[in-house]
Amino acid sequence: MRFTKLTLASLLGLSLIVACSDDDDNSSANNDNLKLNISGLEALGSDFVYEGWLIVNGTPMSTGRFTNPNLQSQNVSDDLLEDAEAFVLTLEPANETGDALAAPADSKMFRADFMGDTATISYVTIDSEYADLSATELTGYAFLRTPTDEPAGTMNNENDEAGIWFGSPGMPPTADLDLPDLSNSAGWTYEGWIVVNGTPYSTGTFNNPQAADDNASTSSVKGSENDGPPIPGEDFIQNLENTGFAGGADLRGGTAVISIEPVPDDSPAPFALKPLTAPIGQATAPERYLLTENFGSFPTGTITR
Repeated sequence: MRFTKLTLASLLGLSLIVACSDDDDNSSANNDNLKLNISGLEALGSDFVYEGWLIVNGTPMSTGRFTNPNLQSQNVSDDLLEDAEAFVLTLEPANETGDALAAPADSKMFRADFMGDTATISYVTIDSEYADLSATELTGYAFLRTPTDEPAGTMNNENDEAGIWFGSPGMPPTADLDLPDLSNSAGWTYEGWIVVNGTPYSTGTFNNPQAADDNASTSSVKGSENDGPPIPGEDFIQNLENTGFAGGADLRGGTAVISIEPVPDDSPAPFALKPLTAPIGQATAPERYLLTENFGSFPTGTITR
């Protein structure tokens, strides 16, 4: 099911003073169930948990932490339920202690505003004002080429099936990802992937879709001639013994993916939020492959009090 085009409302109010309550604190007789009907959550690694928050008079109040992505309810005080204006879900470090437990993390997955007793998920926050996914049609291009093994001013097409870049080919290749800039985001970053025979291979993380990714100069698998163009991407050329490409990388027939990852990130696989994907064919540059919206990977559902 395609996810409805989303608007990111500002949640900067979550930085206000917070009153936190965990599951053990929600045991009074005057409690009621907050019912969760959320699709699209995934099991988290050992370093993260989910945490629910009710927004009461602009202040976040914890409804408790959980790891079960299919959790159906949380035990919450009647007073909080009655006064809540919205529900927010965050990803939280599992090892937090003390004051860190009292405030929501920057990695806010969504906000759902109550209309009567039901809140429908309608905001994917991705650090609120810095990334409005409704501001533009999310599109982009990917192409196969290995610019990091090409001497300056040349184009060597001998092994272009081993590299994937997110942009448009040329001399030099140019940025061509229509995604919000996450440079001011503390909770999320982008990561590029190529999935070959069911196995995802990271091409690196980046915040600015118009610039090189974070490992542009430090990648151990890129070519030795240069760091490549100032766009996200990767060449799988050197030190491939432990990558699954020991016999040489061939990315043709794979799937290109842009994911949104929490910061910090403890998983070697793409996170659930994958806003852009594209099937990759057999042709290398100058062929471009269109990345299209994949909002079906985002959470949907309702919260009922």
